[in-house]
Amino acid sequence: MTGAWFFAVKVVISAIIIAGVSELAKRLPSLGGLIAAMPLTTLLALIWLYAETGDYSLAHSFTRSVLFAIFPTVFFFIAALVLFRKGVPFPLIILLSFVVYIGAALVHQHFLPDGMK
Repeated sequence: MTGAWFFAVKVVISAIIIAGVSELAKRLPSLGGLIAAMPLTTLLALIWLYAETGDYSLAHSFTRSVLFAIFPTVFFFIAALVLFRKGVPFPLIILLSFVVYIGAALVHQHFLPDGMK
C-alpha cells in the first residue's frame, strides 16, 4: 500500500485525531490529556509503517525504540509543568521544554546499546 492517495489518507486521519483531541481538551482538559498521552501517534505511525512495508521486524524495532524514547519525553513534560507553574510565557515554555527534551534525547542516545542506535 503506497502512493499519493495512501499518503493523503494518512494525513487526513492523523489530522482528524489530533484536531479532535485538541477540541476535547478545550472542554475536558483531563480527558484530553489522557487521550493525548495514549500512544495515538505511535499507533498511527505503527499502522502506517506496517501497512506500507509489511515488515514485522521493522515494526518491532520501531515499537522498541518508542518505548525507550519515553524517557526523554517525560523530561519535556516535567520541564513544561515547572515552567507553567512559574508563569513563563507559553512560547518560551515550548522552546525551553524542547531544549530539555533534546538534551535528554542526546543523553538517551549516548547510553543506548549499540544494537539500538
